[in-house]
Amino acid sequence: MTTTTPPTTTPPSTTDTPPPPTDVPSTSSTPPGPNDLVLDRPSVQPGDALSATGKGCTPGERVTLTSDGERVGGAYADGTGAFTAAVEFTRIEAGRHTVVADCGVRLTGAVEQVVTSSSGGHSGTLVVLVFFVLAGITVIRFP
Repeated sequence: MTTTTPPTTTPPSTTDTPPPPTDVPSTSSTPPGPNDLVLDRPSVQPGDALSATGKGCTPGERVTLTSDGERVGGAYADGTGAFTAAVEFTRIEAGRHTVVADCGVRLTGAVEQVVTSSSGGHSGTLVVLVFFVLAGITVIRFP
């Protein structure tokens, strides 16, 4: 035996609270923490521009950016203690690199450095080399 119950209705609310927002982001990224350095790209190739943003510094304080012990950028904190600086790697090394911003507090972020290679440019050289080897064999064999 199947029992059906009539739908229940609730009276309209008399409070003036707005409904919860419905525009939930589609990605589940976590917001940056207080000691996070925000990099504008997750990965870079040699020559790509990279920008770092952070906050929590003393206003006017010098910010030095380093990665693997080498200086990769710098800026000055603004009146609110925030800064934005360009990051430029001097060495090209594939892999994950941690960038540290030091302005009295240490902020950290990470970026993946991607290196690509191409082997298509050597085929023309190989054809020319084979041609001269065959031409040399022909000259030696048939004087």
